[in-house]
Amino acid sequence: MLTTEHWQAGTAIINKLKENGYEAVFVGGAVRDFLRQKEANDIDIASSALPEQVKKIFKRTVDVGLAHGTILVLESHIPIEVTTFRSDGEYADYRRPTDVKFVLSLEEDLKRRDFTMNALAMTESFQIIDLFDGRLDLENRIIRTVGNPTDRFQEDALRMLRAVRFSAQLGFTIDDKSLEAIQFCAENLTYVSVERVTAELEKMWDSSNLQNGMSYLVTSKLSDQLPGGFPFQHEKWAQLGNPRNSLICWSFLCLLQETSSVSELTRTFKLSNESKQQIGQLVKATQIRFERLFTRDDLYSFNEDILIKAESLVHVLRDKIPPMPIDTIIKLKRSLPIQSKADLVISGKDLMDWFSKRGGPWLKEALAEIEMAVLHKKVVNDATKIKEWIMNESNSEI
Repeated sequence: MLTTEHWQAGTAIINKLKENGYEAVFVGGAVRDFLRQKEANDIDIASSALPEQVKKIFKRTVDVGLAHGTILVLESHIPIEVTTFRSDGEYADYRRPTDVKFVLSLEEDLKRRDFTMNALAMTESFQIIDLFDGRLDLENRIIRTVGNPTDRFQEDALRMLRAVRFSAQLGFTIDDKSLEAIQFCAENLTYVSVERVTAELEKMWDSSNLQNGMSYLVTSKLSDQLPGGFPFQHEKWAQLGNPRNSLICWSFLCLLQETSSVSELTRTFKLSNESKQQIGQLVKATQIRFERLFTRDDLYSFNEDILIKAESLVHVLRDKIPPMPIDTIIKLKRSLPIQSKADLVISGKDLMDWFSKRGGPWLKEALAEIEMAVLHKKVVNDATKIKEWIMNESNSEI
């Protein structure tokens, strides 16, 4: 999140650019969030200075988007992007302009942006530059395109999903003309890469007005264009609330299928292996609760966070399942003799020493038996007790 130091660093960069004869202002989401008195994530600066001119002025820079005129300037160890005023050429693939032209006009730069609330600029003295009534739209909590909405969405189809995502993040209304244009252009969403679609969905999953976004996702007809035919339109979404959690939302989407397939979901949206593993765990834990209360083995198999999330999901998806209080789940989970195999006080080396045997399949089997015996309190997690048990009471043939 931005701090006073970030704004001071940004102001210092603008002042230095102006000292060298160039125009420079704050632009983008930071200006929008400044007016909303909300914390922003980063600061962007737009300037009439060309990239090579920016690099001459500042000692510490990084080329992060030279083709698009963006230079990362390090000011007081704080990285801030400085981008040359530009206009976009023709859009050939419903996503990116074929070329970028550097211009000297701030108005030309701002008019290429997606929404009026994102086309605001601000001077180093925090004076707002508002050429498209973005401030009024902010006050009225409206998402409106800069210029003709059909043109904006045909240029870049991702903007349609961004409008929906902003409605979820900010709780804003998409204005009627913009919504009609999204409905008209919805099919163009198929030209957007799955990775970019996934990124927008995950930002929406983490938002505080999820139902707003999900409603617009359906009414805009964008849900019909999302890959895989997953149940984004299911009525149960209205009962989910605002979990502000991507793991819960992906898992919920998976569980709404007639036959839940974590592999299909994660492959379709190109989710990471880590996400696949976590979604798989949450889906499995929730499906267990469809059938019964969590057992000792279940409590041991899943971490506390997964168990809690599964308990919340099961009551959204199934109306008549008896609740298992969260406090009870936590208490039972934490009272287990061990939480994982790593908690065992003995190791494979101990077993090899006790039985004077080399490692082999028997070792894995013996450790697994000890793990379950300790978990189910057949033996105390104590080296002496375990040695006595494994030698006298174990069912393994060692």
